[in-house]
Amino acid sequence: MHKLVIIDDEYEHVHGIANYIDWAKYDIEVCGVAYNGKEGLEVIKNTHPDIALVDIQMPHIDGLDLTEKIKEMGMNVQVIIVSGYDYFEYTKKAIELKASNYLLKPCSAEEIIQAVMRAKNAVIEEQNRKQMISEYQDLFNQYKNLLRSQFLSRLLDNKLRNRSTFFNECSKYEINLTETPCCTAIIRIEDKHELYTKLSNEEFDFVLLQITETIKGMEGPGLPFEIVMKNDDIVIISSHKELETTSFKEFIIQIFDELTYNYDYNFIAGIGKIAPSPLQSHKSYREALAALESCIFLSDKKIAVFDDQMSEENILHLYPSQDEEKIFEAIETGDFALAEKSVTGFFENFEHVNIRDSYYIKKIGVLLLNNITNFCTRKNIDSQNLQTLILKSYDEITETKDLKTLSLKIANIVENIIKEIHDDAPLNRFIQKALDYIHKNYHKNISLKTMAEELYISPAYLSFLFKQEMKTNLIDYLNSYRIEMAKELLKDVHLKNYEVAYKVGFQDEKYFCKIFKKYTGLTASQYRDSLRIKR
Repeated sequence: MHKLVIIDDEYEHVHGIANYIDWAKYDIEVCGVAYNGKEGLEVIKNTHPDIALVDIQMPHIDGLDLTEKIKEMGMNVQVIIVSGYDYFEYTKKAIELKASNYLLKPCSAEEIIQAVMRAKNAVIEEQNRKQMISEYQDLFNQYKNLLRSQFLSRLLDNKLRNRSTFFNECSKYEINLTETPCCTAIIRIEDKHELYTKLSNEEFDFVLLQITETIKGMEGPGLPFEIVMKNDDIVIISSHKELETTSFKEFIIQIFDELTYNYDYNFIAGIGKIAPSPLQSHKSYREALAALESCIFLSDKKIAVFDDQMSEENILHLYPSQDEEKIFEAIETGDFALAEKSVTGFFENFEHVNIRDSYYIKKIGVLLLNNITNFCTRKNIDSQNLQTLILKSYDEITETKDLKTLSLKIANIVENIIKEIHDDAPLNRFIQKALDYIHKNYHKNISLKTMAEELYISPAYLSFLFKQEMKTNLIDYLNSYRIEMAKELLKDVHLKNYEVAYKVGFQDEKYFCKIFKKYTGLTASQYRDSLRIKR
C-alpha cells in the first residue's frame, strides 16, 4: 500500500479525511497526521510517506515552507497543497515547488480522492522509472562491450539514433573519439572465405579477437584509435586534431606488418579519406571499403588508399542508405517537400566523386528505383498503376548520362509515385479499419502508434491517410467519438464524472473535463443540467 500523511491545523478536517474515506479501497494507508507544520515535518521524517496532504496556513511552519523543506531533504514525496485562499502567489509558489496538486477549500471527498489517486499514480510512475533505470544500469554493465560495438557499428553505417549526443555517449562507452578530423581503415583476412570452410564460427571469431588484441597491444605513433569487428573485417577508426593521411597510412602499414609477421594469414587493407569529424566517419568507412575492393582485383596490391577512380568502380560502397530512408519516408507520408529535399541530399553524396562512365550513373538510379519498389511492396503500397509507372521509370533512367539529370529524373519519378499512391482510393480500407478499431476500443488507452501497429503500417502514414480522407486528424476524431460516448453515459445520474471519464478512455478527470468543454461548449455538469431541463 502507498502511505499518506495529513497535515492541517483544523482537527475536523484531518479527522474527516483520515477516517471517513475508505482509503484501503484505493490501496492507500494513512500512516500519520499532524496539526502544524513543525509536527508534520517530524511525522514525514519518521514515516517516509509517498503522499502528503498539506494545508498552507499552519502554525510554526506553513505548508509552502514545509514543502520546500521536504524537497531540501531530498525526500520523494508527492505534496498536495490545500488552501482556503485563492491567491495567485500561493499557486505560483506551489508550482515552483512542483507540488502534485493545489486544492481550494472546501474540498469534496471526491476531489481529495482524485488528487490523492493522481499523486499515487505519479509515485508509481517514479518507482517504475527508477526500477527501469536500475535494471538498465545492470544490463548496461553486463552488455557494455556488446552495446559499445553496436554503437560504433551504427556510426559506420550512418545510423546513429541521436547525432547530437554522440560525444556524450562516447564518454559513457569510454570510446576514444573526439570532435577532430577522423580517418577509417579496414583490415581483412584475404582468404577468409576459405577459412569459413575450415573453422567453426567460434574458432573464426577467436582468430579475429586474437588479431584485435594484437593491434590493441601495439604502440602507435601517438594516434588514439578504436577497433570494431564488422562483417568479419577489423575496422580501425582514429580521430586527432593533427591527423594526416600520411601518418595514418604509416600507422596502418605498421599494424599490417605486425599482423603479417605474427599470423599465417594473408591480409589486405583499405584506407578511406580523412573526414572532418567522427560523425562523418561513415564516408571514410565506405571509401575504405572501395579501396579494399581494389586490393581484391589487383592481387599485387595489399594496402590501398582511396581515390576517386575507386569510387566509380565500387559505387555500392558509397551508396547513402540513410538518405535513401528519407526518400522512403517522403513516399510513405506523401510529403513532396521532403521528397525533393531527400533526393537532392541523396545525390549530393556523389558530388565529390568524379564519375565519368554513364554505366555507373545508371547503376545508381536503377539500384535506388529497385529499393523504392521493394519498399512499396513491404509497406503494402501497391497497385497496377504504380507498377506501370515504375516500369516506365526504368526506361527514363537507362537513358540518363549525368548525375544532375539523374537527380532531376528521380525527383520527378518520386513525385509521380507519391501522387499515384496518395490518390489511390483502395487505400481507404486502412481508414475503415482504423475507424472500426476506434469504435471497438475507444474505452482503452489507445494511440496513433497502437492503431498503426494493428494495421501494419507506420504511424506517419496512418496519420497522413486519416487526415486526407476524414478531413480531421486521428486524435481529434478519437476524442470527438469519446465525448459522444460520454454524453450517453452522463444520462446515468448514478455515474460520477470521473467514472464516465475512465469508461470512455480518459485516465485523468481534469483532462476529460477540458476536452468535454472544448467539444460541447459545456462542462460535464452543465451538460447533465441541460438534460434535466429538457426532461
